[in-house]
Amino acid sequence: MKLPSRISFLFFIGLFAAGSTALGYYYYFFYEPPRKAAAQFMDDMEKQDRAALESDVVISSDIDEGKLSAPTADQLDTLLREHFDRGRIVDQRRHEGTTHDLYYLVYREPDGRVYALIATEFEGRYRIVIPDRPMNRTHIYLWDYSWTN
Repeated sequence: MKLPSRISFLFFIGLFAAGSTALGYYYYFFYEPPRKAAAQFMDDMEKQDRAALESDVVISSDIDEGKLSAPTADQLDTLLREHFDRGRIVDQRRHEGTTHDLYYLVYREPDGRVYALIATEFEGRYRIVIPDRPMNRTHIYLWDYSWTN
């Protein structure tokens, strides 16, 4: 018995709607929070807003071991002394660690160089991870990143 073609068309529309809903759910709950934290960090760096940066960043002494702490006044002063040009997030990679997940936000500076801006969840909020010892020579908030697919 052959089914009418409109049933298969309605099935296709339903499948498309279900898939779109699932992708929207994934983007909103898993993909967007680290990017939102990065956008907030960049906004606060442009404004030089010390109080907001204090809640936007977390300092890491050993990122693999999950040793994270709130920034000190000296670390915030060092961060605010830096010249900041807003870059662009071009990709996002998730790294599942033993203690927490890290989100490597592939960050392209205005001059084209590529680094990683790392975000993680700390005390119930996504924050940008800044190394206690600078990982690259240009900016203390960026991590070295090798672009591989």
